[in-house]
Amino acid sequence: MSGIWLGIDTTSSPGGVALVQSGLLITESILPVAGFHSEKLLPAIEAALNDSGISGKHLDGIGVSTGPGSYTGLRIGISTALGLSSGWEVPLKGVSTLRVMAGSLPSGPVMCCIKARAGEVFAGAFTSSDPFSEELISPRLYSSHALLKLLDGRVFSCIGSGRTEISSPGLNWVLPLLDHPRPCVVAAFASVRSEMEGFDRDLEPVYLREFNQRVDLQ
Repeated sequence: MSGIWLGIDTTSSPGGVALVQSGLLITESILPVAGFHSEKLLPAIEAALNDSGISGKHLDGIGVSTGPGSYTGLRIGISTALGLSSGWEVPLKGVSTLRVMAGSLPSGPVMCCIKARAGEVFAGAFTSSDPFSEELISPRLYSSHALLKLLDGRVFSCIGSGRTEISSPGLNWVLPLLDHPRPCVVAAFASVRSEMEGFDRDLEPVYLREFNQRVDLQ
C-alpha cells in the first residue's frame, strides 16, 4: 500500500475518521457519541486534515465502510465520501464493514458478528484477518439459531456487538472495546484492495437485508 488515504466509518455509533500513509497511522479520531453523523463527520475530517497539514486534494484515496451497519449511518458515510471524492478529484474505494472488523483480529479463522434486530445478526467468517482471505461463512443476515448451526463447534476469534446474541464454546471473543470498526483499517484495506481491484466510480450501501429476509436453518 502507498500514499495517504482517508478512512471513514459511520456504520455504527460513534464512527470515526483516520489518515493513513503507506500503512502507517497519521491520525485517528472517534466521533462524539452525542449528535448525528451528519453533524459530526465533516468537522472531524476537516480537523484531521488541518492537524496533519494535509490538503484533501493531495490525498491518494478515500476509503469508506460500505456495510452492513446503521441504515442512516451508511448513507451519510457513503454520500460524504462520494462528495469529497468528486470535489477533491480523489479516487474512492469501498470496503466491507465485516472485513474491516476482521482486520482488528489476530491471525487464524475469524468471525465478525453485528447485532441486528432481536435474535438476528449480520455475520461473516474468514480464514484470516487478511483483506483477501477466503470466506468460511458468507456475509449475510442470520438468525442466531441458524448461525450457531453453521458454526457447528468450529473455533473462531470473534468480534462485534453480536456477542450478546451468540454463545458457543468455540467462539473466542475479543474485548468489547474493539467491537466498532476502526477507520484506520478502512483506509489501509481500501488502499490494498484498490491496488488489486481498482477504484470505485460509484458506491451503494451493503445492507445485507432484503425485504427482512434472513437465513434461518430448520
